[in-house]
Amino acid sequence: MSVRRMAWMVGLGAALAVAAFPARAVPTVANEGLCAAEAATQERLYGIPTALLHSISIVESGRYDSQHKAVIAWPWTVMAEGQGRYLPSKAEAIAEVKRLKARGVQNIDVGCMQVNLRHHPTAFANLDEAFDPAANVAYAARFLKGLFGATNHWPTAASYYHSQTPHLAAAYRERLMKVWNAPPNAAGGTQVASARVKPVPSAPPLRQVPGNAQVEEMRKAWRESAQAARDEAGRIADAYRKARVAEYQMRRVRFQEARNSLNTATRY
Repeated sequence: MSVRRMAWMVGLGAALAVAAFPARAVPTVANEGLCAAEAATQERLYGIPTALLHSISIVESGRYDSQHKAVIAWPWTVMAEGQGRYLPSKAEAIAEVKRLKARGVQNIDVGCMQVNLRHHPTAFANLDEAFDPAANVAYAARFLKGLFGATNHWPTAASYYHSQTPHLAAAYRERLMKVWNAPPNAAGGTQVASARVKPVPSAPPLRQVPGNAQVEEMRKAWRESAQAARDEAGRIADAYRKARVAEYQMRRVRFQEARNSLNTATRY
């Protein structure tokens, strides 16, 4: 057998061997790593300091994972009525939000970054998108970038991610900076790559600042929508009240007519 033929047969055998085994599926990121993976992607995309967006996700939706011995941002988190809910799946998280809305609850935070559905009504097309880690973290990244544009200071922008009320923002910043600057092996670790993050210097005093134009427009739209709903509810209630009064008056007239007829029949 020639050397060329031997090489050809070896190559063919290798090809057949590869074909005999199905290709391995590309490994997917487990639920525990979805938020972190998307945060790292968006940090690079928007030029956000390393691990800052991830630290926000830890503060917003973090829960302790005994297997990893760390606090991990959970993508199926729902916060409403002062209570955090860590659901086991996306479908169950969506179902929980629908149950809350059915009870009239509107102030609901969802997903990795706990985006508020009432204050950000146009952030997502639907609940499925709201709980998509990629969409949820991407919206938060754009929002944070806009806040940085208004403050020109990342820790301040991150503080205003929670609230632009100074004392609330200050308390949030204190908590967030502890996460962002925590040593990797600190107790209750946060999986934040703090070795790559320089300690944050003393930040300027927090003050009320305007949000970016898009955020302000969304808030204005929500306020107008909420006011229109209240006005409509008031009109419905007023119409119902008037209808009940008219019905009562009609029944009273009929009762009086029947009473008069009975009195007339009795007299004769």
